[in-house]
Amino acid sequence: MLLKLMRRILRKNKASTADTTAAVRARHQRHKARLIDDPIAKELCGQLWQRALKFKPLGWLLDDFIMKPIQPVSMCVLMRARYAEQALEEAVKNGVRQYVIIGAGMDSFAFRNKEMMERIDVFEIDHPKTQEVKLRRIQQAELDAPERLHFLPADLSQKTAMEALNGSAFDPSQPAFLTLLGVSYYIAEEDLAKTARSIAERMGAGSFLLLDYMLDPSSSKAEHLPMREKLMTLTAGMGEPMVSEYSFEKMDALMARQGFETLENVNMTELAERYLEEVGWLPFAAPGIFGMGAFRTVEASE
Repeated sequence: MLLKLMRRILRKNKASTADTTAAVRARHQRHKARLIDDPIAKELCGQLWQRALKFKPLGWLLDDFIMKPIQPVSMCVLMRARYAEQALEEAVKNGVRQYVIIGAGMDSFAFRNKEMMERIDVFEIDHPKTQEVKLRRIQQAELDAPERLHFLPADLSQKTAMEALNGSAFDPSQPAFLTLLGVSYYIAEEDLAKTARSIAERMGAGSFLLLDYMLDPSSSKAEHLPMREKLMTLTAGMGEPMVSEYSFEKMDALMARQGFETLENVNMTELAERYLEEVGWLPFAAPGIFGMGAFRTVEASE
């Protein structure tokens, strides 16, 4: 009943999963102990969620009542962002100067990391319609886009990430740090393989690719399977059905075939334990239905 109501509200307000992700980050800013600091998220999450942030009764209805069945999933949204940005910081320390966000959605990294933006170029790749909405919101919020931020519209079902980067300031001869967060669920396995292969074949050795993905039922925590089903029902009702799932072994094998070595591949519940030690407090327990993988391109001779 609640999921049906939520789908109707989101559909009526044309809210996307990108909007919902930004709203999760925005509402997280209410907490003193945060997994990620994102004061820009509230400007990018769309009218429905902006109203919810300003009007407490609506916020309570959406956040604490309608979304309650899948509320713990929000932890995975926050943890994957923290994981990616911590890994990026380390890569930049080691000389990487290109950051590619595949399926960027309403990501706000470039607007809240001014110091790092003086050292790296950021390339945001996303569907033309999503990127058009984002650019309009950036303009409405009177945000100044950094000079080294590049917007590259692309339908990843029609072209690869590398094809999207063609003609831009991106230098494929140099290593890069790439993320594919909140995307793999919605694209077919062959499309993920095609994207990964294009990166490994044309990217400098030592480039990184981080991605999260839906675990198949046998790899998920049994107690969290009902939440998994509710989430899949919700996204399908929003017109963005989840079509792919993997085991840890299947993901490792897929990435190895495309030219990557696995650096780390963990269940989100393991990340929750790590971040609980770092932050000291988490608002929800993270459901064990997602995997988070870090991969690196290897030399062809390897």
